[in-house]
Amino acid sequence: MIAPNKMRVRPYYEVSDAEWQEKLTELETQNSPRVLFRGATIVTMDPEYPDLAKGDLLIEGNRISKISADLTDEALTDGTVVIEAEGTILAPGLVDAHRHCWANSLRRLIPDVDLAGYMATTHTVMASSYRPQDMYAGDLATMLGALDSGVTCVLDFSHNSRSAAHADAVFAAYRDSGIRAVHASAVPEAGDWDRHWPDDLARLKEEYCSSPASLSTLRMAVVSRLVKPLDELMGDARSLGLGITLDAVLGPQGSETVVDLGRRGLLGPDVTLIHCTDLTDEAWRHIADSATRVTLAPTSDAQLGIFDGQFPIQKCLDFGIRPSLSVDVEMSLASDMFSQMRCVLTTQRSGAATRRYAGDPEFPMIETRDVLEFATIDSAKAIGLEDQIGSLTPGKQADLLMIQAEDINNMPLNNAIGTIVLGTDSKNISAVFVAGMVRKWNGRLVGQDLNNVRRLAQETRDHVASQVGLRVDPVVPVGR
Repeated sequence: MIAPNKMRVRPYYEVSDAEWQEKLTELETQNSPRVLFRGATIVTMDPEYPDLAKGDLLIEGNRISKISADLTDEALTDGTVVIEAEGTILAPGLVDAHRHCWANSLRRLIPDVDLAGYMATTHTVMASSYRPQDMYAGDLATMLGALDSGVTCVLDFSHNSRSAAHADAVFAAYRDSGIRAVHASAVPEAGDWDRHWPDDLARLKEEYCSSPASLSTLRMAVVSRLVKPLDELMGDARSLGLGITLDAVLGPQGSETVVDLGRRGLLGPDVTLIHCTDLTDEAWRHIADSATRVTLAPTSDAQLGIFDGQFPIQKCLDFGIRPSLSVDVEMSLASDMFSQMRCVLTTQRSGAATRRYAGDPEFPMIETRDVLEFATIDSAKAIGLEDQIGSLTPGKQADLLMIQAEDINNMPLNNAIGTIVLGTDSKNISAVFVAGMVRKWNGRLVGQDLNNVRRLAQETRDHVASQVGLRVDPVVPVGR
């Protein structure tokens, strides 16, 4: 027998496809997986567990068990699946703190509209045509796309459940995708609905989120269409033990709402505000003083022209707030969190450079680690799951990515954080685990019939188009 410390770790690019398939078979045949990654660069995002240039990570069941420079002895335990991970980066799964998933059978349908055009097309025209199966199709396509691009948890801001059956279909999509999902339940923005909300929240919590094994949790989501006063809605959420997420907190009206909630003591860390574009300093003070969370939608504010089009990264920093990040709407925007991180990084650094050039040489610039924190642990805080996910910490859920850092667009590996934030895209993510279960392996989603997903998405698109008189032509923009 070879002594444990003599067991050679191979780089991932020396492992054949046949060997990767054998490992997948091992992973899929274990009811309670025990997985040892060996020789990876490990980025923990937990200050109590320093990053490792080369180290090992052990998963036992659904949790991270150990992280160390050398866990070779664990490879000798029966039932351990040993992954040769040299040349890869292990990182926490990315967390998207706000995405409207139901609409994404219509991805990039309206890539050039402004906010008014988006609202009119999506909510006034199309949304009321959605059946429960259309909700399922949109959410399934979204969740699988998220997993493929390294997002292991999504807050699904679900504001088109026109009946309880619509919401049930969304939870079926979560289950079938295997993702960790936070269902932020809201009323539709426009059109008829069954008026089952917010009464249906108690049922959703009991039916889908009460089991310890569930990967789904529930929050109340609030949009502009209020079925009762906001303070009463927030009281309903808190009586059920639910966090609260408010979308489209914008401009003068949003500022007034925030200030009013702050003065009445209704803000707090169980509340997350999305966008926060063009808010007053008084509103920001209430947010900061109450430890209320903020979720930015960087590409959305800029591309849709929301108020001044400037997502408030600098306001967050000025008031000592660590924001979370989100994709928002795939009908008009990019689908991946790497785009959000890069947008935040370059925008803040551009603004800081302008300030420095104007004579403020000490004006701070954020770094790549900052935006990775925004997309992992800070986003986990914004959805109330920081004790479970967002970092590679022993005891937390095993939601993680294995990134091939010696691929042609990243080789050679010189800086792990820089490689993740500036170099990585979905093709470099070779493996994705959620709660210790493999969801992507050797660059492919696991256990999914993608042709069926394509069919479902196309059926939804064609149904909606037929209902609203829309002609979909890939080379002719909608409305022309």
